[in-house]
Amino acid sequence: WNKKAPADWTSEEIDRLITKSPWAKTVKAQYASGAGNSGDGGGYPGGGGGYPGGGGGYPGGGGRSGGIGIPGIGGIGIPGIGGMGRGRGNSGGSPRGGAASPYEGTVRWESARPVLDAMKSPLPEAFEGRYVISVSGIPLMGGRSMGGEDDDSSASRRQEQDDLDRLKGLSSLRPKGRDVVQAGVVARQVGSGSSFLFGFSREMLPLGTRDGDIVFTTQMGRLVVKAGFLPKEMLYHGELAV
Repeated sequence: WNKKAPADWTSEEIDRLITKSPWAKTVKAQYASGAGNSGDGGGYPGGGGGYPGGGGGYPGGGGRSGGIGIPGIGGIGIPGIGGMGRGRGNSGGSPRGGAASPYEGTVRWESARPVLDAMKSPLPEAFEGRYVISVSGIPLMGGRSMGGEDDDSSASRRQEQDDLDRLKGLSSLRPKGRDVVQAGVVARQVGSGSSFLFGFSREMLPLGTRDGDIVFTTQMGRLVVKAGFLPKEMLYHGELAV
């Protein structure tokens, strides 16, 4: 993508850019703590109830606005974190929090110029001036059916908006060593019930090539999706492309 003009990219090169590149990550969702009737008490013993050092949420406290934490994130277990210990009994046979799910999808930085050049379609107007990240291939487990062609009732639209608002409150970006920024806009991509767009304020989160790993996290119903991006790799013709 740095050696050719977009018009000269092959279909294989485009596919690699939008599925496996500095701007696109293949991820496997994990079950959130309490995803089923597992009776595990909302977290792993010794795990602190959330991410390491977070005291029940993300490291370094809450989001940017007045130190308010992101609701619903606390208590998500992530495998490989020391001190988790063993979960309690899973009497109902439901998946334990932090366990790998069978769902795999793609997390992509949609607002990056090379991705826009590859996709050849503009982002929705509501996402103008924002970093935009998409999650595709992973269902909103526990949410209502979204955007069904045969269900256009006002109640269904209200429920869909409620689901999107809940998803917005559970979605964030966090560069290493910096504050969490919560999603400001979330929408379902038109024509795809299992692809969602997440918009984040550029003003609240200026990014540069010196920033460390940027972690995107969302909780889609009973599934936690997490992906990391490294700014120094996200260069397009010598400039950071986010």
